[in-house]
Amino acid sequence: MPRLRVSRELSIIAVVAVAVMSATCYYLRPLNPSYGDISIEQARRLIETDSDLVIVDVRTPEEFATGYLEGAVNLCVECDAQLLLNNLDPNDDILLYCTTGRRSGNALEILRENGYEKVYNMLGGITAWVDAGYPTVDS
Repeated sequence: MPRLRVSRELSIIAVVAVAVMSATCYYLRPLNPSYGDISIEQARRLIETDSDLVIVDVRTPEEFATGYLEGAVNLCVECDAQLLLNNLDPNDDILLYCTTGRRSGNALEILRENGYEKVYNMLGGITAWVDAGYPTVDS
């Protein structure tokens, strides 16, 4: 069987085509992902594009003091779940995060059970955010 030879130019064209298609797919994705669990990359894009987004850190005040996302408010879900309901507007787009995503997932369920629909949970929490090299505010 004859061996297929691919020219160097054809290889370069193929690599460029794949890169262009990948970039196009990334930039044509909806700016706002579906409500619910989202990746840190989706959360970062959301923060960059939604100026009205309410960012909520549901960790303890002591954890919050070690560093947080810029613009975040601290409403400790373990301290008092009612804090969420008393301080958040059901009409707002809300991004929740904690250390790893577990507590913010619980907070998402509390909000949904109380009629909040436009809520995101950042999977991996601030740990994944920091590991990705994204910025935080240090107290």
